[in-house]
Amino acid sequence: MMRKILLSTLLVLGLSGSFNAIAATYQMPLPGSDVIGQVLTAYAQPGQTIDDVARQYDIGYYEILAANPHVNPQNLLPYEKLVIPSQFILPNTEHKGIVVNTAELRLYYFPENSNIVQTYPIGIGMEGSETPVGSYYLIEKIKNPAWHVPPKVQAEMIRQGMILPKVMPAGPDNPLGNYALRLNTYSYLIHGTNVPATIGRRASAGCMHMFPEDIEYLFPLVPNHTQVTIVDQPFLAGWSGKQLYFKAQQPLHEERANMAFSYSRYWNQAIQAAILGINPPPKVDWKIVKQVGREQTGIPVVIYSRL
Repeated sequence: MMRKILLSTLLVLGLSGSFNAIAATYQMPLPGSDVIGQVLTAYAQPGQTIDDVARQYDIGYYEILAANPHVNPQNLLPYEKLVIPSQFILPNTEHKGIVVNTAELRLYYFPENSNIVQTYPIGIGMEGSETPVGSYYLIEKIKNPAWHVPPKVQAEMIRQGMILPKVMPAGPDNPLGNYALRLNTYSYLIHGTNVPATIGRRASAGCMHMFPEDIEYLFPLVPNHTQVTIVDQPFLAGWSGKQLYFKAQQPLHEERANMAFSYSRYWNQAIQAAILGINPPPKVDWKIVKQVGREQTGIPVVIYSRL
């Protein structure tokens, strides 16, 4: 019943063009299933930018662009139809604590002793200052954090003729926003921002940052010592009931070179992991897989249905 109520809420919000924090919270799928949410349709209101729509639906900038390749982000037309990519395949890792998938520019939170998952768009590290994959945990929660400006950022600002203090106090000019969660790597944070348009982009010195309203909502929920797992999975496959879904994001720039632009081996690995141990093996529609893998819209697509 809870799942039906939430689904109805999502549909109504999608039609009305408004969204709030409850839409980021989903009931965990049944065991053996990995898909949450539902793709929605929205219509841009006069005066809205693509950033406005993305924030309204708690979607990242690159996410909404990938799902709407026909849209000119510099000239969003009034009442232009937009696909809201608000359906997700949970990353292929332990669903515990905080999970970040850098390829999706997205964070998932699995509260302890509950049957829900929350998901939020994030910004991540720029090329050359990548957000590091690995296993971590939270060691500190900070309200109104000061920003200790990284030497690399200071050097870049000096090159541009700007001088920054070594420590920037809390306030409207502080890029950490009003809340920060420190990882045990110490120099890496999950924090807010004073520039919401950077959410869903690569725009930091390695930290992960969230919309101000999202970090405000998440901050009181996560205790210290929460596990944080950071993965880089541009190709995801997972089940929803009797249907197998496949989703493709464009890999991060540095990963494209590592993959030598031969993505099929990597999406095959994702699909094989999802069907491992199933007999007889599902007859996957590889034609659809290739199309999804080429288009990289970030929208899950059915590639097999059980009878």
